[in-house]
Amino acid sequence: MKHVAEIGSGIECGSAFPARGDGSRIDLLGCPFDRVSLTETLDLIVRAIEGPQRLPRRLLIATANVDFVMRARRDSSFREDLWQADLVTADGVPILWAARLLGTPLRGRVNGTDLVWGCAAISAATGCQVALIGAAPGVAARAAKRMIEVYPTACLTAIPTPFPPGKAESESLVEAIRALDAAIVIVALGAPAQERWLSEYLAASGASVGFGCGSSLDIISGDKPRASEWARRHGLEWLHRLLLEPRRLAKRYLIEDSPFFLLLLVELLRRLLGRAGRAGRAGSGRSA
Repeated sequence: MKHVAEIGSGIECGSAFPARGDGSRIDLLGCPFDRVSLTETLDLIVRAIEGPQRLPRRLLIATANVDFVMRARRDSSFREDLWQADLVTADGVPILWAARLLGTPLRGRVNGTDLVWGCAAISAATGCQVALIGAAPGVAARAAKRMIEVYPTACLTAIPTPFPPGKAESESLVEAIRALDAAIVIVALGAPAQERWLSEYLAASGASVGFGCGSSLDIISGDKPRASEWARRHGLEWLHRLLLEPRRLAKRYLIEDSPFFLLLLVELLRRLLGRAGRAGRAGSGRSA
């Protein structure tokens, strides 16, 4: 992970956030994705918490994958949460492949685990407080300990979180985050709970940045192995996770998420036929 001084080369203001309508956000089968790389995302986080080009409002990030796309198609409330997020990044190579096939390429993968490590680097360089909430008991604390071993000056605090947190528990979490004066809140409640929690409570927490990280804290803590670089690069991280947790993930990956590829094919054919139809009409117009 790069030192914070190397994070981003200073992207132009408005090139990714908060500008919209400039082609920086695409619609992929009903789910939004922003054209940002990991480096640019980390640069935006730095700008959200400090500096002369500080962003004008809080930065709510969602790291979305194929499962997010399919959940958003089934759940209108979750779809709205994603479209209301300030930044939606591609957490998965299949998303990059799909966007490229549809002629709307993204700038790169922004994985939740890499993003958490990046925030540890930012904390070490700036002194900002990072709050970790969610995950199974003890996981967030072990993840914080592991990251502090790599970045000794990082300020990472795990806040014990009941699951699922109700209104009273969430208000207690908000109070703990405010008492910590955390600039960044990382939430490991799983989708869509983590995105809904941030949508409702990020502003009240006083933090400048918030994002959900799924099982990233389990991986960083060492409780779960991460897929190899080769598997991640070739879009096989889902298979790695399925082999680790077949009972929990078989239905999600093999039944709920598999229609993604059929939907992608239908959308690709629709666009190709649309282009062919427009080209035909244009040719008829010229001959006339």
